[in-house]
Amino acid sequence: MNKRTLFKKVSVTVLMIACAIITAVSPAFASEVKSGPGYREYFQGEELKMLANQTDSQMMSFIITTQNGAVIVIDGGTSGDASHLRDELAKKGNHVNAWFITHPHSDHAGALTQIIEEGPGALTIDAIVYNFADPAWYAANEGYRADFVERVRAAIGNYADRLHVMHRGSEFEFDGVHITCMNDPYLVANNSINNSSCVLKVDMGGKRIMFLGDMGEDVGNMFLADHAGEDLKCDIVQMAHHGQNGVGRNFYEALSPVTCLWCAPGWLYEDYNGLYRTNEVRSWMKEIGTKVNLSIKDGDKTLK
Repeated sequence: MNKRTLFKKVSVTVLMIACAIITAVSPAFASEVKSGPGYREYFQGEELKMLANQTDSQMMSFIITTQNGAVIVIDGGTSGDASHLRDELAKKGNHVNAWFITHPHSDHAGALTQIIEEGPGALTIDAIVYNFADPAWYAANEGYRADFVERVRAAIGNYADRLHVMHRGSEFEFDGVHITCMNDPYLVANNSINNSSCVLKVDMGGKRIMFLGDMGEDVGNMFLADHAGEDLKCDIVQMAHHGQNGVGRNFYEALSPVTCLWCAPGWLYEDYNGLYRTNEVRSWMKEIGTKVNLSIKDGDKTLK
């Protein structure tokens, strides 16, 4: 064996050992490893699943699973999504440690309401976390949806001993997954219930996710003013109001996410008829520098 061949073998061996050491000692490095087209390892044993719509409606439904199997649901989708959600929760042991409601619209809280009304069966829920306004406010500002809000309120009332009202700064911990409520509902006359969404900041597995619910642009600006000077940057963002007519570009610039989660069916994500703002928002996100866009139009999406 000549000296050049020996040097190549030694160099390759040293390089392989060095890479193994870096990966072993640096979770941040390991979490960014990509394997195959479009694959990204996000967390450190946790899982985030974005469920796809089972009807033609836009909707929002997420399941978080911690390293040791604790389960957290955010919203859940429409009543027509209840069966699929039940199936997914059955796979995880039929036990929900906490169920968060960003706001009481039927495409967000309909599935939970349907499950409770039908009878949860084997499914158990330890806690339901929410913040609703007074019934009179819904009646005055969005009366045609006030009946559904009261239906949600009546359903979760069956869990009276397990209800938790979240406020700005409320914190929840589940097996290393840290959830912070970022605001009390903004009670405005414009697009009232959507704008009353509570933003949830979720820190898990070395990453930060911001769930924006259906918060709109004006209220998004109020939120930014309330959090002036805070570090709002995140790795992953749930696009506000299904990616159209939600918060403004300045809000996403403040968050500077790498990955966008679009709770938008194909008709909305692609905006076939030019009726929505999703294509405009998608162009914002590209210019801001996001790298990954995941949409429910392609079915359930799982980030691990």
